[in-house]
Amino acid sequence: MTQVFEPGQGVSEQAGSIATVVIPTYNSSRTLPRALASIDDRTAEILVVDDASNDTAALQTIAAADGRVALVRKPTRTNAAHSRAVGLARAAGDMVLFLDSDDQFLPGHVARRRELHTAEQVSIIIGRFRLSDGTREWNGPMAAYDGGDIEDYLFARGGDARSSTISVHKPLRRGTNFNPQLTKHQDWAFALAACRNGERIGFDPTPGVMINIAGEARMSARSNVDASLAFARDHLRSDSNRRRFLLGRLRTSLRLGDVHAARQFRIALLRLTPSPSERWGSAAMMLAARLGLAAPLHRLLTARR
Repeated sequence: MTQVFEPGQGVSEQAGSIATVVIPTYNSSRTLPRALASIDDRTAEILVVDDASNDTAALQTIAAADGRVALVRKPTRTNAAHSRAVGLARAAGDMVLFLDSDDQFLPGHVARRRELHTAEQVSIIIGRFRLSDGTREWNGPMAAYDGGDIEDYLFARGGDARSSTISVHKPLRRGTNFNPQLTKHQDWAFALAACRNGERIGFDPTPGVMINIAGEARMSARSNVDASLAFARDHLRSDSNRRRFLLGRLRTSLRLGDVHAARQFRIALLRLTPSPSERWGSAAMMLAARLGLAAPLHRLLTARR
C-alpha cells in the first residue's frame, strides 16, 4: 500500500543513533498533543501514522507545531498493527519505540530504553507500565520477564506486553514485525513472534508508560469475539494457555457488560476440556453477571488497589 508522506517535518535522514517514536492514530487529534508532549527526547524522530482519519486537518495542525513530527498518511484504513509496521519500516532511528495516541511516555523513558538496548544488546524490550482511569493511577500488574517461553510468561506467569511498552533495536532485529492481519491482541502476537523468531528480548522493570483506560473507550478494550478466538487458535500452542486466555477474555467481557461475548468465550473454553476450577469458576462469573454483580465486584476490587 502506498503512503503519502507530508514533507518538511520530522527528523531528516540522520545517523541511526536517534530514536524514532511511532504513533498510530485514527481520529485521535484530541489525545495526540498529550502523547507528543510526553516524549521528552528533543532529538527524537516522531512518525504519526494516520489510518485514514476524518480529522486530517487537525492532525496536520498538530504535526506542524512540533518540528520532530512527520505525518505519514495512509490512503485507506487498515488497522493499528499495519500503521506500526509502516512506521517501523520508515523509521530513521536505530531504536524504535511505539506509543498509542491515547497513552503517554513517563519522564526519561526514551533515554532509559536507549541505555538498556546498548547495555544488554537485546533486539526487543518490553516493560512495566502504569494505568490511569482518569481519576486514579496505579502500576499495571506484571511479572518480570527473565527469558524462556514467552507464551507461558504471558498466559501462565502473570506477564504482559503492551504496544506502548515495546521498543526495537533495528540493527539486532531478526525481522519480527506487527501482523497487519490482526485486529486484536497485536501486542501479544508481536511478543510471541519475537520469541519464536529467536529475538533477544529484554525487560524494563521501571514503568515507562501511562496507559489510559478512562471509560474503557479504547479500541483494544472492546469485545471482538471472532478476532480473539482466531488469536487463540492461530497463535497459542498450548491448550492450557488457550484456556487461560479465554478465561481472561470472558472476565474482561463481563467487566465491559458484554454478556453475549462472555457466553461465547465460555462455550469455546468448554470445548478445551477445562479443569474443574476453570469450569466452575467461569460458571460463577456468568452467574454473577446474570445477578448484576460482575461490574460492582470489579469496581470494589479496583478501588482496593
